[in-house]
Amino acid sequence: MLQTFARRGVVFLLVVLLFGTLMPGGWKDGAIDRIPLTLNLAALAHVSLFAGMAFLLPLARWWELRWWQLPALGLGLALVTEGLQYFAVDRHPNVAGVVQDLLGTLLGWAAAAAWHGRVRARWGRDGAV
Repeated sequence: MLQTFARRGVVFLLVVLLFGTLMPGGWKDGAIDRIPLTLNLAALAHVSLFAGMAFLLPLARWWELRWWQLPALGLGLALVTEGLQYFAVDRHPNVAGVVQDLLGTLLGWAAAAAWHGRVRARWGRDGAV
């Protein structure tokens, strides 16, 4: 059940990420301007989406992840999504987006490692209940 939830969660977050990436600049600015907060919502979205995917991907168990694959996937996806912004109306790729995506990936990776360690300590090597 957890594996199914994680797989659906990764796909959902990926769809949200691609929608946000290809959204025209005017739509993005209009959506952000309606929320009266002082923090950068675009940066928060970058970090949150990548952290969520990095946390859920090991739980999805599509394949046995090695320690270096999650950061590499985060970097690859960050570069692809920033590159796709070249094709979106009034959007431009930037290095800050890649850095935010990598920060999210590393935060999700650390959270997943900590959570998996607690599960293994409590229920055994594979985390099966």
